[in-house]
Amino acid sequence: MVRTHPKKATLAVIFFLIAAVFAALLAPRALQVYKLRERSDALEKELFQLKKQNETLELELRLLRDDPVYLEKVARAKFNKAKEGEIVYKVVREGQNTKSSPNA
Repeated sequence: MVRTHPKKATLAVIFFLIAAVFAALLAPRALQVYKLRERSDALEKELFQLKKQNETLELELRLLRDDPVYLEKVARAKFNKAKEGEIVYKVVREGQNTKSSPNA
């Protein structure tokens, strides 16, 4: 028969208890770190997308300020603007909304 020493068994139990307490104390922190890392990654992706959107909007703003041809194109398309003396015809297809705009 193999006999274990009582000191070794006691040390093993103490070690196991310390390890269990240590793990119980660290588990919530590890989970919190994991969730924070996921949130950080999501925010980094959102930041990247917002930076790209900002670049696009800055380009649009620069074009609207500096390029009269582009400004005219946007004004005509979005706001139904016409040059002085132009006649604008609005084509309405059957089944479409016939609500008239103030500039048409």
